[in-house]
Amino acid sequence: MTQAAGFYNPETAEYFDPKETHRVAIVSGGNSGIGWYTVLHLYLHGYAVYVVGRNESRVKKAIKDIEDEARRRTSSYDSFQKKTRHLGSMEYIHFDCCDLESVERCATAFLSKERRLHVLINNAGVMGIPFEITKDGYEIQYQVNLVAPFLFTLNLLPALKAAKSDAVPRVLTLSSVGHNAAYRYFDPSDHINHFPLMLYTWIRYGNAKCAAIQFMKKFAANYPGILAFSIHPGVIGETELYSWWDKLPFLGSIFHTARNVAGYFIGVSSEEGSLATLRAAMDQSLGEDDSGSYLITGGSIIEPSRVALNKDNIDTTWNRNIEMLREKGFTLLL
Repeated sequence: MTQAAGFYNPETAEYFDPKETHRVAIVSGGNSGIGWYTVLHLYLHGYAVYVVGRNESRVKKAIKDIEDEARRRTSSYDSFQKKTRHLGSMEYIHFDCCDLESVERCATAFLSKERRLHVLINNAGVMGIPFEITKDGYEIQYQVNLVAPFLFTLNLLPALKAAKSDAVPRVLTLSSVGHNAAYRYFDPSDHINHFPLMLYTWIRYGNAKCAAIQFMKKFAANYPGILAFSIHPGVIGETELYSWWDKLPFLGSIFHTARNVAGYFIGVSSEEGSLATLRAAMDQSLGEDDSGSYLITGGSIIEPSRVALNKDNIDTTWNRNIEMLREKGFTLLL
């Protein structure tokens, strides 16, 4: 890929030989977009990557396509690179953010296969979709973007802690510059179903992505020795996340044109969008002092919004989500 100035270069990260060093990663939503390229680069670096998602056929097709792309890229390696760079492996496990029991089952299935987890990437998400309540009783954007990765991460804590014996484990949760739409703190039990619907669709999205930042901040404080980061990948033009808005009568064409204009000036490709995630996952220059940071396009660290950084908001997001999950009967391995 062509490397944009100031963007993280994944080729600077360590390459592992799976025959000698077993490094394990999980990527949710790895069958398309930035998740696809995240899986590709981890696979190229020798990781055993578990690609978790809802649609088995799509994920398995993505795995095949990633294998093909990896073969294409490795064919241009020089003799030294061919000796020192080894492909990892990929495996599918079912995972549905809209069904929290599925999230628990996925964690259990993974723990039956692996004792250690070195990198957990909560990449799956939805954006700007209509109001809906899931079967678990959450507003859908809040559940997919925050509650599902929250539950998943805490259920995988034993494997993350076990990985400390041979590496510094890392947890990443995808956020967005859209977190700035959370202009004040909202309780997780507030479905935020208010008029005008078009405006509050984006406020619900912003609240979920703001909570993702708070989740990683609190996780970093509670679990030293496990690095935690939230990520804004960038403005991605080639993504399915805008599909609902693109299909709206009349407004869809306006929205599509507006995002194409924005994409022309500030947009990045899906692969460029994956670089912030890849830096958080693999850059050895990041340490305990950086844990809890918010990384933006290309991998730079900046401060998120004041709402995201407010300590009371951070504590309340953590405590209320634990309380609500326990009320619903879910087990949390704190």
